[in-house]
Amino acid sequence: MEKAFAYICASEEAAPRLLRRYCRKIYELGYVPICPALIEGQYLTMDNPDDKRDFQNISRQKLGRCRMLVVCGNEITSAMSSEIGQAEKRNLICTTLEGLAKIKEADGSAGLSR
Repeated sequence: MEKAFAYICASEEAAPRLLRRYCRKIYELGYVPICPALIEGQYLTMDNPDDKRDFQNISRQKLGRCRMLVVCGNEITSAMSSEIGQAEKRNLICTTLEGLAKIKEADGSAGLSR
């Protein structure tokens, strides 16, 4: 069964261990997590202007291949606002990690009552 790609939108200050937890939760909810901050952050340096520009381009391309954007964390940074705006322009589903979990929980309980 094909799983939908879910783009992880998180603060650029988020620690890798936290990003891995977000990825794991989204995976457990039945989606393929796409997290540029975790992946590209391993080989691109945000202090380098060329790397930062490439990171933004890669992130934009990955977002375009996802079905939804999932906001993770308690705050929304300006970079996150930009990603959310890009997702809205592409008519992607925008939700929070908690919202996605509630939707899946409701789907699971609906299936049990049949």
